[in-house]
Amino acid sequence: MHDKSHSLLIRDGQVLMSDGSLRTTSLLIRDGRIAAIGAEQSADTILDAAGNYVLPGLIDIHTHGIGEDSAIGSLPHYAAREAVAGATTFLPTLFGPPDETCAHLQRHLRETDNLRRVPQVGGFRLESPYLADASAGLPRDCAPITPQLTERLWQAGAGHIRIWDLSPELPGAPEAIKQLSRLGVVCSLAHTTATIEQARAAVEAGARLVTHLFDVFPMPPMTELGVYPAGLTDYLLMEDRVVCEIIPDGTHVPPLLVEKTFRCKPPGGLVFITDSNYGSGLPPGEYDLPQAWGRVKITSPYDGIRLMERDMELASSALTPVDAFRSAVQRFGKDLATASRVCSRNPARLLGLNKGEIAIGRDGDLVILDSALHVRTTIAGGVVIYHAGQDAAI
Repeated sequence: MHDKSHSLLIRDGQVLMSDGSLRTTSLLIRDGRIAAIGAEQSADTILDAAGNYVLPGLIDIHTHGIGEDSAIGSLPHYAAREAVAGATTFLPTLFGPPDETCAHLQRHLRETDNLRRVPQVGGFRLESPYLADASAGLPRDCAPITPQLTERLWQAGAGHIRIWDLSPELPGAPEAIKQLSRLGVVCSLAHTTATIEQARAAVEAGARLVTHLFDVFPMPPMTELGVYPAGLTDYLLMEDRVVCEIIPDGTHVPPLLVEKTFRCKPPGGLVFITDSNYGSGLPPGEYDLPQAWGRVKITSPYDGIRLMERDMELASSALTPVDAFRSAVQRFGKDLATASRVCSRNPARLLGLNKGEIAIGRDGDLVILDSALHVRTTIAGGVVIYHAGQDAAI
């Protein structure tokens, strides 16, 4: 657990203000929260930002793994790798059979003192078992929706499940969404061939998120020659009550559709995720990954993780949180404020976190990036958890 009972002064940084402007100024963090902006004050620790960008810490709400760590491995190791990639909050995302998911949830909580030892972990996300299509998973990862299974998984997570994915066409989906929403869980529409009417019923029941829009959302068939069919993604782009996730590597979703989503959704309606897994963040090369993945090839963060024994089939994203941020700026042409909004502010607001922007009273979760948008320092709750050139687990 990080000791927040001290003060940190960050000097000479280009600070991204809450109004989207950049200002060269100082930041004081005291007792884990931003206490002053622009006032030179004494502090226990002084950090020179050396003219680099000081931004809200990155928040990844959908990640299965990074490097050689995963959501079913060691959460402290996982958190250390996420810190190197600029993430101050992330949700380990579990995908597997219900029995295994319960066991992993209980083990994680036991090993981390109910997550107190890993403050970067903002809770858990369940992508399975309530899916109509397992996609890259296995049929055993899916199960029918029942109140009993929902309660069992919820109890295994001891109140720490923050996002729960469901396919809206499954029997019992609206009732489960109502049940989970009452518990404060964000329900996300996922892996679906639902009709617009089924999706609208899920939204009316309380669903407020869409899992990696366009991915595992099949195109609607043309029902009549010359008539363009309106599909589920069209509805979700126009439905202001839901936030849409996108994997921003340019491979999972073509850049044109990313730009379409920016134009369709309101400012708070889009979140960039990594959907990362084993291998994300590793240098280009060939790797033997665990969990029966086999041998994979990684050419860049933006081409995904490819299964060599399956004709280079796309298995997962290779992004890290800072890769997603860089992609917003360098691949999709957005300014730093917009990139920060989809990588920090919007996920914070979705989850009701006191994070995601630089303002007095907000949590002292920050990332310092150089001019090439590489991570120099990651700060969580006013504590430096990564500094370039030092051990990632400081």
